[in-house]
Amino acid sequence: MVNALSFEYSYKALIVYCRINNKDFSLFKLKSNFNFSIPKIFNDFVITNNIDLNQIKLIVNSCGPGSFTGLRISLSFVKGLALGLSIPFVNISTFDVFANLVKNSSSVIVLAFTAGKYFLGHYKNCELIGKILCFSKEDLFEYLNQIDPNSVLIGNNLENISEKFNYKFEIIENLSSFGRILTELGIAKYLKNRKSDDILSGPLYIRQSDAEINFHS
Repeated sequence: MVNALSFEYSYKALIVYCRINNKDFSLFKLKSNFNFSIPKIFNDFVITNNIDLNQIKLIVNSCGPGSFTGLRISLSFVKGLALGLSIPFVNISTFDVFANLVKNSSSVIVLAFTAGKYFLGHYKNCELIGKILCFSKEDLFEYLNQIDPNSVLIGNNLENISEKFNYKFEIIENLSSFGRILTELGIAKYLKNRKSDDILSGPLYIRQSDAEINFHS
């Protein structure tokens, strides 16, 4: 078994998951203010659980889509940690993790809301069909009205979706297994490819950030 450390910060919460010597440690912490410090929170997590970072052989990063700022912060931290420990890191699509949380469902709609847009991935048997789409609220509702009612909906910030579509879809908002699934997918990817992701790789963006849009306008 590969000793691995995983990070997810694509939305409003930081998830850290560590699997080391067949023991699992996890952290779930909601962002509470602008003083939210990933390095400090991580350091406290390591000390509290007496984790020996020298035994970690792989770091896994949840790379989005999601919050532009959160993804950049977490990826920078992950890359720095991987370089400091001289170990590989791999990126895993956040939506792939969501889809694998309900792998027993043949049709899964993964949704995330950020920067005023909805991002949607349609998965069948844990495989993304086509590409991840970006919708306005109105276009999303129109799209969902055409989807197989046997599909399962999962993702972040689904309050508005739950109100309108809970009669049609099974909606899952329990993400307690996210860290474990992220870690397992990351280990599987690394064992298959036997190499680290490119240190210059970036998060998975479906649209430009507001700053980029304003810069080019």
